[in-house]
Amino acid sequence: MKHKQKLYKFFIELTRVLIQADSTISKKNRQIIEAKVARHPWAKSNIGQAETAIAPSENVQIIFNQLVANCEKNGIDREYEFFVDVVKNIVAAGSKNKVAEDILGKLRIEIDRIYQSYATSPSLLNVLLEGRLLFEWSSIYFLQPFIPKRIQGGNHPVLLLPPFLGTDSANTFISKYLKQQGFETYKWELGINLIRSYYLAPLEDRLNEIFEQHQEKVSLVGWSGGGMLAKILANRHPDKVAQLVTLGTPVWGLNSLKTRLSGLYETLRGKRIAERSEPFQEELEAIPDVPITCIYTKTDGIVPWRHCLEAETLRDDIQNIEVYGSHSGLGVNPSVLLAVANALYQNLQGEVVDEIPPQIEKVLYPKFWQKTRTQLLGGLFS
Repeated sequence: MKHKQKLYKFFIELTRVLIQADSTISKKNRQIIEAKVARHPWAKSNIGQAETAIAPSENVQIIFNQLVANCEKNGIDREYEFFVDVVKNIVAAGSKNKVAEDILGKLRIEIDRIYQSYATSPSLLNVLLEGRLLFEWSSIYFLQPFIPKRIQGGNHPVLLLPPFLGTDSANTFISKYLKQQGFETYKWELGINLIRSYYLAPLEDRLNEIFEQHQEKVSLVGWSGGGMLAKILANRHPDKVAQLVTLGTPVWGLNSLKTRLSGLYETLRGKRIAERSEPFQEELEAIPDVPITCIYTKTDGIVPWRHCLEAETLRDDIQNIEVYGSHSGLGVNPSVLLAVANALYQNLQGEVVDEIPPQIEKVLYPKFWQKTRTQLLGGLFS
């Protein structure tokens, strides 16, 4: 965390000089931007507490280079999207800020370069740990009756999208668990998921059909490649999508993505992943204007787990939830089933989604075990 705070120190300085470089930015807009920057978890102090002594025009490139150097030390991190968003706000707030426009372009280029440089496939250990799926899939038959069911779904419609090479049967246990809590679940009905753009038109028809039937927005739950298609649906139809929940889905950085299934995927589609159509990549990269919950595991042996996280500091309705388990067993993982149901319910209620449940099942989540022993003893009984 100390390194991230040092990194953020340079971003605070960069933000300050960019604001100073444009006299047309109003005091109100400046305060809004400064407050947004100060609220970030990596920030240590408010940028409004001090001023940069060197003239912005002489200092901005030096600070920018320091920021990029520290981003390189930090490696791949979706939170850089927050940096881009703040600089975009600065550009939009003024009318003379050519310096900020130039920095915005350079920042996007440098972040993409860092992603390309640090891109790696899941470790061999994580690949071997995917063997847990045999235990996970066989044990769910015994465990599912004992998974707590405390939610009233109110017949809210949920469209489930299967993982790469999966069919609707892959979501059988997610569907069953959600139905037990009053949600109305729907299959995608398009056979095997090969993550192709031609699925999008029938999926849009399916979404419209469910929306018209219920006369309310539809929640989307996508596992792995299914989440990619669900994200594009949410970007295209925020007026018909209530929220997006992804399970082990690479929600960004397709150009730098390296997976253990890349060879198989490229063989099936006859093209490299990087050669995907530009519109598809742009739609996947964009962040939908709907509540988002991304569920991931750091021991994912198929997809690099950092690509499965969204930039949760951009908005209060974006949440990343870590679970234990394999990528291939996410659809039958009790902690995942609990997290999906909780996220669906809390987002529909307009609440901030809990990283871990408040009840005893909190012990299933890594976040709980990251606390100190004293906190753990108190947490078990709170």
